[in-house]
Amino acid sequence: MAEYSFGQNLARLFLVIFNLIFVIVGLALIVVGGLLKAGAEFLDALGSFVKEIPGLGNIAIVIIVFGVVIFLIGIFGTCGSCCSVRCMLILYAVLLMIITLAEIVLVALLFSGKLDKLVTVGFSNLSKKYKMPTNLNAIDSKDIVSRLIDAVFISLKCCDTENVPGASPIKIPPSCCVGLTQKVLESGDLRGYQECSDNPSATNSYMDKSCGVALIDLMRNNQAYVIGIGVALLVIELLCIAFSLWICSQINKKNRVSSI
Repeated sequence: MAEYSFGQNLARLFLVIFNLIFVIVGLALIVVGGLLKAGAEFLDALGSFVKEIPGLGNIAIVIIVFGVVIFLIGIFGTCGSCCSVRCMLILYAVLLMIITLAEIVLVALLFSGKLDKLVTVGFSNLSKKYKMPTNLNAIDSKDIVSRLIDAVFISLKCCDTENVPGASPIKIPPSCCVGLTQKVLESGDLRGYQECSDNPSATNSYMDKSCGVALIDLMRNNQAYVIGIGVALLVIELLCIAFSLWICSQINKKNRVSSI
């Protein structure tokens, strides 16, 4: 076991505490993803709407994979720093470097405007899968894709009339109407919004605001928070990388002394 200075012991303690959090978060994601994939009974408490989300199985797999990655990073960092395992610390530092570079690329895309285009194109493709309701007395709750798009329209207060099949300047989805809430949508009775849907205007609907623009505006309005969180994560990640490499150097030094 390598002998550490007071500062290096503090660095080891920081790595152990931080990476134990990683281990717990990773395990939680694996459990949640596994339950979603297995269709566990607890989903009944969330309602049939959640169980019928398209691609739920694929979403569960992504959550599981992400959880496994987080868990492994936490294990490498915890065991490497606690037990002075040099190969684990090196692998831990490399993985964190990759994650840090990915975050920097994402921020660069955000400020370059390329992410705006990706968001706009993504929403356009999503809106093309929408099916206009034919009966506002009882909309089809089994059309999960359209109901998810309705939820996006309501939450972002937007409307992609150019991309929704069957929509036009004189006919829009009722979820684009001002005042419609998720609770009303879930009730299935949208007769109160028939007039807005058939005769939309800039005052009674969000027909002039695309969802891509709405999401981009939301990100811009909360840019300070995003930057703050990003900087905090970056500082923590850089500290973890620096501490792990510092401990590795001490292990190497101890090994050289022992071999003499």
